[in-house]
Amino acid sequence: MARLPALLGGGSKASEEAMRIAIVCPYAWDRFGGVQTHVRAQAATLRDRGHDVTVIAPRTWLKPKPPGDLAQVEEAVRIGRAVSIPANGSMAPIAFGPVAAAGVRRTLADLSPDVVHLHEPLIPSLSGLALLNSHAPCVGTFHASSESSMAYWTARPFLRGAIDRLRVRIVVSDAARALIGRYFPGEYEEIPNGVEVARYATASPVDLGAGRRVLFLGRVERRKGLVVLIQAMTRLRDLETKLVIVGTGPEERACRALAARLDVDVQFIGGLHDDLKAGIFRSADAYCAPALGGESFGIVLIEAMSAGTPVVCSDLPGFRAVAEGAAALVPPGDPGRLADALREVLTDEGRARRMSESGMAVADRFDWPRLAERLEEVYVRATAAPGR
Repeated sequence: MARLPALLGGGSKASEEAMRIAIVCPYAWDRFGGVQTHVRAQAATLRDRGHDVTVIAPRTWLKPKPPGDLAQVEEAVRIGRAVSIPANGSMAPIAFGPVAAAGVRRTLADLSPDVVHLHEPLIPSLSGLALLNSHAPCVGTFHASSESSMAYWTARPFLRGAIDRLRVRIVVSDAARALIGRYFPGEYEEIPNGVEVARYATASPVDLGAGRRVLFLGRVERRKGLVVLIQAMTRLRDLETKLVIVGTGPEERACRALAARLDVDVQFIGGLHDDLKAGIFRSADAYCAPALGGESFGIVLIEAMSAGTPVVCSDLPGFRAVAEGAAALVPPGDPGRLADALREVLTDEGRARRMSESGMAVADRFDWPRLAERLEEVYVRATAAPGR
C-alpha cells in the first residue's frame, strides 16, 4: 500500500498510511455528466496511489444499456432509485427518501471509512444524506455555478448546520465559489476538476470518416448550446465539415430535426464509454463547447486539450478560467461568431497547431496525479481536525 506523506507532525496514522476513502456521487453512476467523470477519475487515481476507495452513487430505474456506452462504467455501490429533477438548466438524476437514507447509513457503517468525500453535499441526494449520517470526517466539493440559486436561498436556514459538518470545503472554480459563498460564507479551497492527461494524449484515433470534423461532446440539452452550433455549421458548408455529436439528452430529437431541416452534415453517436472518448477527441479537427451558461468548470475542455485538439468555446467565466489563452472564446448564443472562430481553426494550420500545443501545456496543470496529492493533504487535515 502507498503511504501518504507525513504532512502533520508526530507521524500520525492518517498522515503516513493509505486511507479508506468513501466518495459519494450525487448523480446516477451510469449517466453522462461532469461530476460523474470527475468522481471516476478521482477514484481511479487514488486507488493507483494505494488507497482503498469505494464510490457510492444512485441506482437508476433504467435497464442496462448495451456494452460500449456509458452503462459500461466502473463498479460502484448503487443505492436507492434515481429520479431526474430540473436543476441549473439540466436534469439531475438523484436519489433521496427513506430507502436511500437507510442504504447510505448501512453502507457507511459497513465501510467504516477514514474520510468521506461528498460531491455537491447540499443537494437532496446521497451526498446530502451521507453528510447527515456519516460518523467519519466529511470533505465536500461544490461544482455548480449560476447567477443565483433559489434552492440555496430557500433552504439556507436548514442547511447552515449541515454545511458546518464539513471539515474542509472545496470548490472546483471561482465561479463555483461565487455561488456557494453567496449563501454560505466561509473558507473554501479551490481544487479544480482533473483529467488523466496521458490517456488522452496517447489514445488511438478512431475513424470518423473523411473531411474536417467538429466535435460536440456533452448532454444534449438547451443550456449546452447545441442548437447554436448546428446553426453555425450552415456557414461552414464550403469546408466540407461534419459535426460529430457524442451524448444524449432531452433535446436530441429536436436537434436531429433542426440538422435535417438545415441540411447540416451531422453524425449522432450517442452515449460513449470513457475508453472510447479519448480516441474520439484525438480524431476531431476541433472541439466546440457552445454552452449558453451554467458551467462552473470546463472539464471537457481539458479533455480536448489533453488530446491535442483545438478548442472553440463560449466566453463563460467557468470556461475562461480553464482556457487560459489556449482556446478561442466566442460570445454565447452567436452562431455567426462561432462559425468564424471554427473557420479560423479549421483553415489555418498554424493557428490550429499553436492552439494544440498551448492547450496541452494548460492541460498538464490539471493532471489527476497532481490533484490527488492535494486531496491527500486535505484528507489528512480533515481527519486531524476536531469534530463538529
